[in-house]
Amino acid sequence: MRSLSGDPVSVEEIWLCASYAERLDRAALSESLYLHYRTHFGLEITRAEDRIGQENLPEWTPASYPHPPGTPLPVVLRLSQTADGRTVEISRNWFDPAIARYVARLG
Repeated sequence: MRSLSGDPVSVEEIWLCASYAERLDRAALSESLYLHYRTHFGLEITRAEDRIGQENLPEWTPASYPHPPGTPLPVVLRLSQTADGRTVEISRNWFDPAIARYVARLG
């Protein structure tokens, strides 16, 4: 779950190719996952494709999130790639459009 000005704004699910790390230590992660990937695994994300739609919040949505599981919200599906075109990360990010707008920057 991510917050904006202290308010819960999104729920994220992120999958990283296991050839880079079988497990991730939450305590070792920084706010910038791409920086973490580069410094800890030598993995550089150079491209990303985002697709925005709407899906129900997953059953594992934290109880502290203001919307319960099953609530339909905008979701961003991101496919992140290396320079040679390998997709190495897939993520889904459900966000509350009453609190935040979706903006993507890669570079």
